[in-house]
Amino acid sequence: MLKRVLALLSCVLLMMIAAGCGQNETDGSAKTDGSNRTAAKTIKIGIAMPQIDEVTQNLIGSYEAYAETLGGVELIFTDAKGNAVQQSVDIKSLITQNCDVIVVRAIDGEAIAAACDAVANANIPLVIDETPVATANYAAHILENQSNHGKLHGEYLQGLLDKGEIKEVRIGYIAGSDDANMLKRMTGISETCASAEFVSDSDKGYALADNWSADVAQHIVENWISSGLINDMNVIVCMNEILVNATITALGDNYPDMIVLGAGAKNPLVQQNIQSGKLKAVTRQDGKILVKKVLDVCVDLANDTEIKFDDPENRIIDPMNITLMTAETISNK
Repeated sequence: MLKRVLALLSCVLLMMIAAGCGQNETDGSAKTDGSNRTAAKTIKIGIAMPQIDEVTQNLIGSYEAYAETLGGVELIFTDAKGNAVQQSVDIKSLITQNCDVIVVRAIDGEAIAAACDAVANANIPLVIDETPVATANYAAHILENQSNHGKLHGEYLQGLLDKGEIKEVRIGYIAGSDDANMLKRMTGISETCASAEFVSDSDKGYALADNWSADVAQHIVENWISSGLINDMNVIVCMNEILVNATITALGDNYPDMIVLGAGAKNPLVQQNIQSGKLKAVTRQDGKILVKKVLDVCVDLANDTEIKFDDPENRIIDPMNITLMTAETISNK
């Protein structure tokens, strides 16, 4: 009789332990994949794209690949087809689909501001991807520090100095915009190459090809050549790939020792000019690094995890996704 009672008590005890374990799993208090997410909840992230082109299609592929490694993340993409009104409609659609977080890669930050405010009014965290939006109602703004372009250019030039390949750095800089934020691409050079000097026929220290004009950039270089100012330079740095391609056209084959650097690698001519040696290096965005940062922030927001900002006042997070492309990095792909 005693044996039967003990056996019955053992069964009851095992059932209680099993029930307790089942309750913990339902609470989702433990997960072994290293993320902050709970086991019981799928996080739905809406991503409002400006349009689905080659660039954004590549980003979508990276989003999907990284989300698969996270598990428990559902992505919903919208395509505004380059229309700000449609993007506003898309954002409101993501709200009605009960997304846990909404990411906006804006076409026009002014035009979609009201739709973005509606996200906050629905108590959904809003993440702004790059292009600023005219609202303060966002949880995080993923925005690269433009100085990173200049820092990488400076590191490259300082490396040439350290190896004795050049004796000085005298730069003719061509800007496509005089926006203070974009000019960090220029001033960042001095942060990593302190001896760099900027040569210009302007008191600003740079030449302006306003509105990113390739024609104006080409004329700037041609004027440097005709005036002889180019002889005071051993480096030309351009703010983007459009300007750098125009610079190479203006130089032709007459300045083989000129070190030409740029920013942006989307244009097919960029890689051709690097492989030919006419362009030494360009800075470029790494979409996979950007996507990882965006999704990690979204998961943290969905789980009410504290976000660490690079600029707390403006809730800006630098994805640190700027890399340097050279002939060596292309050949190592």
